[in-house]
Amino acid sequence: MNSQQASFVFKLRQNIALEGDLTLAKMELDAFLPGAVQGVADIAAVAQRIPQLAELRKFGTLDSYVRQNGIQAYIANGPLTLLPDLMRRVSFIQRIYCVIRDTEEARRLLIEIENTLGPVIVYHTDGDFIVVQAIPHYALFEFSDVVARHSGSAAETKLNLNATLNALLGKTEDRHAIKLAKAALSARSTTSHLSHDIHYYKAKFFPRLARSMLNVCAQRLGDQPHHVIDNFVGSGTTLLEAASLGIPSVGLDIDPLSVLIARAKLQAVRLDSDLLVREVGRTLQLLDARERGQLILFDRSPFGEIETPAFPAWLMKNRKMTPEIAAELSKEIDAVQVAVATCSPQVRPLFRVLMSDAISRKIRMRFLGTGVGRFSLTFARTSIPDIFSKSLRQYVKVVATSEWLRHTIHLRFADARVVKADARHIPDDLGRFDILVTSPPYLPASSGRESYAKARAPSLIALGIRKRDEVDDLVDDSIGSMYGDEIDLDMLTECERDLVEWLRRDELRAIKAEPTARYFLDMRRAFSEMRRVMLPGAYCIVVSGKQSTFYQFSTRKALYVVPSAQILADEAQRVGFEVESLHDVQLVKLNRNARPRSLDDYYETIITLRNPGG
Repeated sequence: MNSQQASFVFKLRQNIALEGDLTLAKMELDAFLPGAVQGVADIAAVAQRIPQLAELRKFGTLDSYVRQNGIQAYIANGPLTLLPDLMRRVSFIQRIYCVIRDTEEARRLLIEIENTLGPVIVYHTDGDFIVVQAIPHYALFEFSDVVARHSGSAAETKLNLNATLNALLGKTEDRHAIKLAKAALSARSTTSHLSHDIHYYKAKFFPRLARSMLNVCAQRLGDQPHHVIDNFVGSGTTLLEAASLGIPSVGLDIDPLSVLIARAKLQAVRLDSDLLVREVGRTLQLLDARERGQLILFDRSPFGEIETPAFPAWLMKNRKMTPEIAAELSKEIDAVQVAVATCSPQVRPLFRVLMSDAISRKIRMRFLGTGVGRFSLTFARTSIPDIFSKSLRQYVKVVATSEWLRHTIHLRFADARVVKADARHIPDDLGRFDILVTSPPYLPASSGRESYAKARAPSLIALGIRKRDEVDDLVDDSIGSMYGDEIDLDMLTECERDLVEWLRRDELRAIKAEPTARYFLDMRRAFSEMRRVMLPGAYCIVVSGKQSTFYQFSTRKALYVVPSAQILADEAQRVGFEVESLHDVQLVKLNRNARPRSLDDYYETIITLRNPGG
């Protein structure tokens, strides 16, 4: 094994906006290089310490496309043998620089890296040293999404990706390639890479967060094979990140639509782009023919029974859902349903999820968290078929991107399985795990979860998951439901009981007292089940809102602050987990219309748990 020591410089992504991301980036690098990582606020000054980096050019210069404030990079000394893992796995790094003595061993390793990880590395000699520049795989994932959105077709996407990679590594002077590279480096938001944006999903996991925590856990546990579980899988972010790291995983969720979304998200990155191009072309022709009234070949009868879309009674009572609007929406949904029914079974899961996404983006319901089912209703101007068609065109490029990544950097997605199940009763046949990364539902007092299931009613009906008369009575049976058995307050901790009793005394919030108590006991059961399926010594990462705050409605004065993350940590400890740490991470809160919490800085807490033993 090559034990040569190398000087590493890790340039952070330019679009890292908050210190919370720096916390995660440092935690991740520390897991690979414990005790060796130091932050640098002026990356250009690194050339004084490592003069071999002073003469780099083009996109490779130390201070090109770098964060403007705060830490810009991390430096460390460590074995050169770490370079392949760092390139394949790190989450927040834009470019890795590595300087090492010029030896045959070092050259052999660099050739092996290029053969196994793809053409994402360049190096040259400087006297007695080799100077290496590498584009981490994850940075390439994020860049590729930007490039795909600047491309017009699957074929053009692949050509543009090759051009962009060559420009980033200084291998071309082509103006178009350089323009694409600049766009990729300048992008502010890069959370939609791979298939992460397959469906609108409220409060979804940030991919970098999930990936960095998977890396931290895997490094701490060592080189043995790992097995990941996410017991609140949601839209499948953890599973897709685990798959891209080569770690097998299982996800479960009580919500059937979440299961459908997560399965489609994982399937999409494995699809054949030529097949999808053909199927999308046929579907767009069908939708166009239907729009123009040319339906001779496209009636319903050959494709089985499809329920005519209809809306539940509680939705029809909203003053904005007039009979005329409902009829037009039903017509739009009907058109997409027929298109989905005629597509190849190989792409149907993707098409079904994109149909649901189009419905969710057209019919926008925001439940107000009052406990009585009040919600606001708005409609997007674009029709459901047009939203669906736009997504189809985009996913042709997404699938082409995944195909390019599989070919270019030899990306192999590990197996991932999604099942419909309750986190309070994890099925015995799923196996046992050494890593858990999840984000459970937040406290219902702050999130309004009593109507979570109803907000998905139009999609559930269109997909055939629920009939209209079933949706009328649909309630959320997830954690902290508004409905359930009466709660014995003596089962709660003192902190939990104090909150529930305060809610009971508040006339406007009394309706939330029982669901809040139910939430705490449900999470206790979930933690108990988590511990049952985790191996001795296993790590669990639970991401929660740091706190929930109740405000006076008229003045926005804080009335009661609930230490949500600490309560969850206490519940985990109660069932036998060891609580290793709580890290607060500030997140960007883009929705400033959510009152009154929109005035606050928003923090999530990363709770690190360890199952004793091992």
